[in-house]
Amino acid sequence: MFFIHFFVLGQTCPNPITNNCSDAVAGTSRFYLDGRQNIDFTFDDMNKYVRGITFSGSTQLRLKIDEINPGMCKWKLVMIVENNGHLPNNEWEPLVYYGGSGSIPNLNLIEVSVWNGCGTALYNGVFRTFFNNVNNDTLSIIPDLAVRNLPGPCDGTHINGPGSYLTNYNEFSFNIDYRIKPGFALRPGSYQIRIRFCLVEIP
Repeated sequence: MFFIHFFVLGQTCPNPITNNCSDAVAGTSRFYLDGRQNIDFTFDDMNKYVRGITFSGSTQLRLKIDEINPGMCKWKLVMIVENNGHLPNNEWEPLVYYGGSGSIPNLNLIEVSVWNGCGTALYNGVFRTFFNNVNNDTLSIIPDLAVRNLPGPCDGTHINGPGSYLTNYNEFSFNIDYRIKPGFALRPGSYQIRIRFCLVEIP
């Protein structure tokens, strides 16, 4: 049996700078994380090894972004993968081994798809991996853009200005799917990673 324990934690970045957008801690902006906080991928038959396991819509993010300085509030949203400082820094953190042969899973084993009803997420609905395959690698959900895009069009524009899931639900809400297809080369055991969701004001 090959067992993977996948831990998802949602939070804003430590000590975010908020000059133009209201703070999500002390201010009126909000960052809501719903759904399963711990996701367990258990591979215990041949079909799962070959086809993989997908958890659809396991995490939901809802944003409420208020501005302090009108016309100036702009933000980005990213995912960060962490392996609790395990070395090599491209591997999942091993918790226990069930066998002596096989390789340790790399961080790019996990595939993540982010989507919403307006298609505002970068590569909306497309499964991606953490390409650089290192601890603290990032994937953009809303990228760092030079322009400020306000809600309303619902046409795939990457919205990065003030607004709320309460008034523009499909532009300020995101669904996250997770997928793992391990194959047969990995060492049986229990492994863990963490994915943080990071909302950051940008100039």
